[in-house]
Amino acid sequence: MKTVLLTLLLLCPLLTWAQVYKISPDDTGRKTSWLLMLDGTVLRGRVLRQDSITIAVQKRRGEMSFVEADQVVRITAQRPDLPEGTTSISSDGTPRAGDGQTVFVMRDGARVPGTFVKRDSVMITVQKPNGQLTFFEPELLSRVDTVYSGMSGNDVIANQFSPWLLTGLTAFNPEKGRFYYRNTWLLLNEFDYGITRFWSVGGSFVTPFPFPGDDNDNGYAIRYRAEQARLFTKFSATVTPGFRLALNGTYQRQQRNEFFAARYGLWTFQGLASFGSSQRNVTVGYGIALPSRSEVTYAGYQPPYSSSRPLIFTYRIPNRQFLTLGIMQKVGRSLTLISDNAINLGNDYDIFVSQRATVSVALRLDRPRHAFDLGLYSQISDRRFFDESAVRLYPYLGYNLLIGK
Repeated sequence: MKTVLLTLLLLCPLLTWAQVYKISPDDTGRKTSWLLMLDGTVLRGRVLRQDSITIAVQKRRGEMSFVEADQVVRITAQRPDLPEGTTSISSDGTPRAGDGQTVFVMRDGARVPGTFVKRDSVMITVQKPNGQLTFFEPELLSRVDTVYSGMSGNDVIANQFSPWLLTGLTAFNPEKGRFYYRNTWLLLNEFDYGITRFWSVGGSFVTPFPFPGDDNDNGYAIRYRAEQARLFTKFSATVTPGFRLALNGTYQRQQRNEFFAARYGLWTFQGLASFGSSQRNVTVGYGIALPSRSEVTYAGYQPPYSSSRPLIFTYRIPNRQFLTLGIMQKVGRSLTLISDNAINLGNDYDIFVSQRATVSVALRLDRPRHAFDLGLYSQISDRRFFDESAVRLYPYLGYNLLIGK
C-alpha cells in the first residue's frame, strides 16, 4: 500500500501536466488565434510556442504576452463568445454582427451586466448600464460572458466547494465572508467561514442521536458522539496561479480510549499542496495527530479479595502520521469527479483508527449555491479479526451548502 501511494505521489506532477492545455500544430499555424482563459477573459494573438509552464503569444503590433498554460481553457480560430455563424470581427477584436452585452458571472451564480473599467491587484471595477460603478474582488469572478439577443446559453456551473474533497481538504481557502456547510452520511456536520482570502475557521459535530445497538446505554452513545466535536482553522497562500499551499489545524477536546479508561485531547496538523485550478486540481498532504497526553497509567488485573497492591503500568500514546491524495476534476456542465484517499503510516495507527487506508470516489452534482456528493467510500485494513473482510465498502452521501451572500 505504501508503494502504491508513493507512486501516486510521484505521479502528481504528471497528473498536473496532463491537465495543462497543450497547443497543436493548427494553433501555431494560424496567424490569429483566440485564447479563452479560466477567468473568462479572451486573448487575441498568434501562438508561437509552449514550454512546461507558459504559452508565448504575439499580440498586435508585435507585443509579446506569456500566459500560464494551466489557465487556458481552449484556443480557437474564432472568438469564443461569438454567436454561432458569426465570423465578422472588427479591428479591435469585437464582433460586428448582433448587439452584445458583457455579463460578469460570479462564483455564487450572481450576474453583473456592465462594461469593464479597470483591474488592479485588489479589485475589478465595472460600470453598469445605468452608469453606476461596482467593485468586486477578482477571486469572486467565475467567468465573463458576452450575451447576444436570441442567443441561448449553456452555462457551466462551477464547483463552489473547492476547499473540500469528500472527507478531506484541498489547499484552497473558503471565500472571504462566506459560510460553508457540509453534511456527510446525515451524521457529520461541518461549518467553515472565510475570515480573509487566506484564513478560515470552522467546527464540526456528530449528530447526537442514538443508533440501533445502543439500546442498553443510549445516554453513553449520545455523550460519546457529542465528544467528537472539533474546531479547526486553515491558512492558505497562492505560490503561483497553479500552485497553492495550506496548513490546517484541528483540535478535538476529548479522545476516548476505553481500554485504558483514559481521555485526552487530540491536535491534528496537516500540510497541503494543490496543483491546478479550483475546478481541476491534484492535492497531496502530510498530517500528524498529537495527543495532549503522551502517556497513560493503569492498574493491572487484581484477583478478588487479594491483599497485594495491583501492578501499575504506563503506556506511551504514539503520534499518528498519515499521507493524503485528492483529485478534483470537472467532467461535465454540472458534474465534478472527486477522489479522496489517505494512508496511515507506522504500526501504531490503530490506537486512533481501525483502518490502514481509505479510498473514496464520488460525483459532485454542482448547483449555483449547493451540491450533492454521491459515491463509494472504502476502508482497507491489514489487521483483520475473525472473518472480517480486508476491504469494506460503504455508500458515500454528502450535501454542501453556501450560506449568505
